[in-house]
Amino acid sequence: MKRKKEGAVGLVLIAIVIVVAVLFFRPKSLESALGKGFVSTDVAEITALLVPVGGEETTVEILPTDQAFPSLLALLQTPTYSFTFSKQEEASLNTQVTLTLSNRQGEVWEYHFQGGKLIEAGVPGARKSYQISGGQESQQKILDFLLEQTEG
Repeated sequence: MKRKKEGAVGLVLIAIVIVVAVLFFRPKSLESALGKGFVSTDVAEITALLVPVGGEETTVEILPTDQAFPSLLALLQTPTYSFTFSKQEEASLNTQVTLTLSNRQGEVWEYHFQGGKLIEAGVPGARKSYQISGGQESQQKILDFLLEQTEG
C-alpha cells in the first residue's frame, strides 16, 4: 500500500513539473516578452538605433502619427517569443538593432537583435533572451523595414 502512495505522489510531482515547464516555455506575445506594464496600444514613440558593422549608427524615431508606426508594431507582434536560457549568438546580420518603445507615462522597454534566432527584450538593464519564431528571417524583415524608414 505504501508503494502505491509513493508512486502516486511521484506521478503528481512529475505532472506539476510538466505543467510549470509548459507554462514557462510556451510561446509568448510581444507584450509578454517585453514585460510587465507593456501595452502596445499605449506606445507613444519607438526609437530605433541601427549600428551597422563598420558603419555609422543611425537613429530613427517613429511616432503614432507616422504611417510606419502601425506597420512596425505589426512586424513586432507577428512572431512569437519563447523564453530561452541560450546566450546571444554571434552577430549574423550586418546591423545591430535596438528598439526603444516608450509610453506617455515615461516607461521604457527595449527590443534588441543582431541576427540568428535570439532577441533580447524587456526593461533596460534587465532584458531577457527569447527565441523568436522565424529566427533571422523575422529579424531581417524588421531591419529591412527600419532601413526603408531611414531612406524616406
